[in-house]
Amino acid sequence: MKKILIAGGTGFVGKALIKHLVNCGYIVHVLTRGNNISETENMHYFRWNIEKAVIDGKAFDGVTIIINLTGVNIGEKRWTKKRKVEIIESRIKAIDLLYQYVNRLNIGLDTFISSSAVGYYGAVTSTKIFTEISDSGDDFLASVCEQWEKAALQFENSDIATTILRKGVVLGNEGGMYQKLAPLAKWGINIALGNGRQFLPWIDIRDLVRLYEFILQTDEIRGVFNVVSSEHITMNDFSKILLQSFRKTSILPNAPAFLIQLLLGEMSVMLLEGSKVSNEKLKKAGFQFEYNTIEKSLFGLK
Repeated sequence: MKKILIAGGTGFVGKALIKHLVNCGYIVHVLTRGNNISETENMHYFRWNIEKAVIDGKAFDGVTIIINLTGVNIGEKRWTKKRKVEIIESRIKAIDLLYQYVNRLNIGLDTFISSSAVGYYGAVTSTKIFTEISDSGDDFLASVCEQWEKAALQFENSDIATTILRKGVVLGNEGGMYQKLAPLAKWGINIALGNGRQFLPWIDIRDLVRLYEFILQTDEIRGVFNVVSSEHITMNDFSKILLQSFRKTSILPNAPAFLIQLLLGEMSVMLLEGSKVSNEKLKKAGFQFEYNTIEKSLFGLK
């Protein structure tokens, strides 16, 4: 059985991914900063400290694949100068540290899968459909993603098969955007923001974990991929269908943009802007989505 090291495996996506990969028969090593948690025969935790540049070397024993999910939550706090530094450094330093240890311990690594986000294209709303070869944006989100991806390419430059996943909003009932908004929708509250015409690139958590498995089973998959569903929906669409999934409707107006800007400052662009993003490259590589409409995703998450 192949051994996989997951960095950042204790969050929403990481927990779902670990469960899926263990069920698929992989042995999973998980890097954690805290004291965790019950282990199983095929899942083991190892300590690391990014600030002190330390990883338990046993975490790499027998590992041929690293999946990187690290990074502080970009939407958790206002973007002060200090917070912006934390957002960038939590991503870059983690990848640099993994790369250093792979080289120091002479790990025979075959595959490195790293995260990025559709924020690479900038926080804008337009009718343009962005592909993997589109230019990056010129705002903070785009800058974060550019630096994130550049750090990951260290592995590619060392002839390790490297895949970078530019993810949209991940929908799942165990965390993320859905967990925050579903309770409001249950009460019939309209959760659309601003004019509601901004697009919401998204991916169902069940398809996301299947994608990781697909990459591991398909050796030629490498490079940058947009990880979003095929369906381009607006925030107004999302709110309406989320309400319908709980058999609710709402006559309440959208939350006004100025209020979101007042509450969140610069970070408000994450909620008030959004464009169409293409997944054609991923589909041409052979990946098939099971949850490719927002109705199927949201109604299946209840």
